[in-house]
Amino acid sequence: MLPIDFFTKENATSSFIQDVLSSVDYPVNIFPIAQAANTDNRASLVIWDLDAFANESADALSKLRSRNPDTMILAYAENPDKFRDIPNNLYDIILSVEALRLHLMSKIARLKEIYTAKRTFRERMSHLVGKSEAMQNLRKTVERAILHTGSVLIQGESGVGKDLIARAIACVYDKFVTVNCSAIPEALFESELFGHTRGAFTGAQNERIGLFEEANGGAIFLDEIGDMPLHAQVKLLRVIQNHEIRPIGANKTRHINVRIIAATNRDLREEIREKRFREDLFYRLNVIPVQLSPLRARKEDIEDLANYFIRQYAPEGEPYTLSPEALQKLQAHDWPGNIRELENVIQRTLCFTAPGILNADDLQIDSSMGFAAGRTPGSGNATTAATYEDFREMQLDEEKEFLKAKILECNGSISLAADKLGMIRTALYNRLARLGLNVKDIR
Repeated sequence: MLPIDFFTKENATSSFIQDVLSSVDYPVNIFPIAQAANTDNRASLVIWDLDAFANESADALSKLRSRNPDTMILAYAENPDKFRDIPNNLYDIILSVEALRLHLMSKIARLKEIYTAKRTFRERMSHLVGKSEAMQNLRKTVERAILHTGSVLIQGESGVGKDLIARAIACVYDKFVTVNCSAIPEALFESELFGHTRGAFTGAQNERIGLFEEANGGAIFLDEIGDMPLHAQVKLLRVIQNHEIRPIGANKTRHINVRIIAATNRDLREEIREKRFREDLFYRLNVIPVQLSPLRARKEDIEDLANYFIRQYAPEGEPYTLSPEALQKLQAHDWPGNIRELENVIQRTLCFTAPGILNADDLQIDSSMGFAAGRTPGSGNATTAATYEDFREMQLDEEKEFLKAKILECNGSISLAADKLGMIRTALYNRLARLGLNVKDIR
């Protein structure tokens, strides 16, 4: 545990703070005013006496921030209003002396939590590569999200890394349970999420703990929330509202404390219009919205991402470098599979190419999928749609044809087609059912 640095001058308030800090189980360094500018600060928390520094506080705090941006700063004064000219980005909390005496330890505990979360966040987010404005905004959004407890809704196309964002947001929890909503058979949703008692239904030979109860005290990630059936949506809404679950067959509810993070590649507002998703549940989940941009919308990140995957997958001691022509080819592709597709391309290329410079011809990109998810390919027929409903219908028809073609390529094998598409078999079955496609009719 990193220490607390306390900058002050001797007075009744500083004596009180020193007495309180003497009881904590981590080191505390107390510095007089004269040492403030010269201290090589590496503390997790700084307690700053504004009255002691008067007009010099802004400059001194600015220097502290520049030396260690992660340090949390708790400032206090007899009258904080006197220091309104100090930019609020130079401290994390400002208290009056009266409030400090009442809440010092709780504020210290909270700032320590934030400090730990920020450090963990930076470690977890090291794989989120890119310098684009969209990526910079995303990092800021996720950093704010981890400091709050409200439900999070992550939206974006398949392959943009929604699961990685969910894990980053949940980095402060010891428990993290993932639920793939598209992979659970509709009849088993309630049992999977909330559990059941022994004998609750035919086949329930033992009591089962549901995934929400398993995540109690931590976070649960509801991936592909748009595929959740309506009857399960009603149950989930009650859980969010009441913080309670009732296993099937149980007489009593059980209180739970779970951070909910949901994700989908669907347009949930459109799903609401089509009566496939509950509007009240959408607003309960969308407390903290996170929108992920597709890779085609931030092509300036492709070079950094490609080099990141090269470092990840190149055998040790075998250096690879992208040629300008190879980079140009990567940036020209539309990336319908987003980051996941780029990762696969780099991994495949390294398998079949000797160490050295990677040329454009070395990159094995599937050009047959040169259209983006959610957009119609080739002919541009989408622009001829008279209404949005027509456009939506054309999208669904295009998806049907695409999935049928992939299944036919695999001689009717759903398992092989799902593997080729980067899906699990049950998820593909569920998607075909929602599109009204019968596997037996695909010949």
